Amino acid sequence: MLLSEALSGLHRTQLLTIDPGLFLNPNDGTISHRDMYDFLHFTREGYMKFCEPILDEIQTLLKNFVKAGAEDS
Repeated sequence: MLLSEALSGLHRTQLLTIDPGLFLNPNDGTISHRDMYDFLHFTREGYMKFCEPILDEIQTLLKNFVKAGAEDS
């Protein structure tokens, strides 16, 4: 079973897909040691790339939450 299938029925759960193109070289499909020093664990730079889309989504959700709260008042 895919993770997306397992999460599809859960209330208030969202699956965010991170583009693998952020880490793969488009010419040869390799991963830079700058992103994953041992090609398994992220480096600081790799975590920054990985977490930026997550942060963007969290900020969007918070803006929507604040906006919805203001409309309820």
